[in-house]
Amino acid sequence: MTRIHPEESLGANPGDAALNPADSVAMGVPAAEVRVEERTGSFRALSHKPFRLLFTAFIINQTGFWISHLSLQAQMTQLTNNDTRLIGLLFFFLFLPAFVFAPLAGVAADRFDRKIIVISCYTLIAVCCGVLSTLTATGAMTPNRMLVVAFCMGLSFAFSGPASFAIAANTVPQEDLPSAVSLQSAANNLTRVLGPFIATPLVATGRFDISFASYLVAALIAASLTLLMKIERFVPRDDETGIWNRVYNGFTHAQERHPAVPALSLVATLSFFGVSHTVLFSAYATDILNDGRYFTWLVCATGAGAVAGALRSGRDKNPGISTAAGQLIVYGCALVVFALTDVLVIALLAQIVIGYCYFAVMTSLQTLIQQVVDESMRGRVMSLFQVCWAGLVPFGSLTMGYIAKPIGTSMTLLAAALVCVGYGTTMLLLSRRWPRPTIATSWRKSTET
Repeated sequence: MTRIHPEESLGANPGDAALNPADSVAMGVPAAEVRVEERTGSFRALSHKPFRLLFTAFIINQTGFWISHLSLQAQMTQLTNNDTRLIGLLFFFLFLPAFVFAPLAGVAADRFDRKIIVISCYTLIAVCCGVLSTLTATGAMTPNRMLVVAFCMGLSFAFSGPASFAIAANTVPQEDLPSAVSLQSAANNLTRVLGPFIATPLVATGRFDISFASYLVAALIAASLTLLMKIERFVPRDDETGIWNRVYNGFTHAQERHPAVPALSLVATLSFFGVSHTVLFSAYATDILNDGRYFTWLVCATGAGAVAGALRSGRDKNPGISTAAGQLIVYGCALVVFALTDVLVIALLAQIVIGYCYFAVMTSLQTLIQQVVDESMRGRVMSLFQVCWAGLVPFGSLTMGYIAKPIGTSMTLLAAALVCVGYGTTMLLLSRRWPRPTIATSWRKSTET
């Protein structure tokens, strides 16, 4: 079966070859000789130029994010003498907008140019990083000022999320969606290793101003690459009126497209009780491992496992609830081990398993939801995904930060782990009675020019 490639008349493209050496067309091989069978596996989405640009922009931006994110935590730890409540409050301000504004962001993603939304959000991030870098360099940074800027950064994350999810689906045909979602997740987690590696010397020497400046540059580069993307602009439906009516229709559509709601509930549980445990990394490293420098080691271990989990999920074209529920159980068991050990090697191995299961679950569930929703509702439903994913993290982080103060870090982690195991078991048993999901027929393909 021969695939017709829109770029076949262009010949070799050095720019494409640099982004994707595996692309035969980019390397100058006639498109007529490229067969679909050669583009299989987790990397097949990279055969599409719009996705390659999106993928590259995502890696650069997320690397900057992790550099600044670790620096924010480390600087807050330094300013507050490792107060877990204020560190939890930092997470709360950073991710609260994802909970409050995600439904409106979903409406925006279904009503306006998604590419412009993403570029605007990257620009806002650059402005926030400029403020953070300036405050730090001049010695004017305070916990309260950090919280204000963190909230502004959270606004950009809230509105870029649904648009980014939706635009990723617009860069590839439907059969390559699992690959696109898994690669985007893998890129996110590759940067969870690369970002902390770059951030470690900056955090160790207290050069937080350079960390924030690095994210500023990364965001501007990502915005430029996104601007170069050529995709078919989504044309919104004209049969809906009113913002809240659009939000309501997004909820209704999710309920109609089983198993979107159970998938969202799994995401919510994992985010609130699982992902939020990262707020205790600095306290865990200091109080349990007796060395605060291990903080970045834990982040890197989680990222290494997450890369493998995201890539493995890309090979599953038919993700299901039962598989995700089973992975949530394994996640909880690994978190039990992490909560009860004070041995560095065991803690790192546990975080590798946690990272693997976390992004295996998130990638497969995002793929499942993307497959069952209509294109006209994609932004709104993916905004619900963002509420469950990032929107609940501030509440989970704040809760864990406050609980850890009286009962201790280990007991807090153990309680969260047991919830993950219990809910995963419940969903695994229920999923065996549910019918298989119906894949949506509507799809928007990219314009590769």
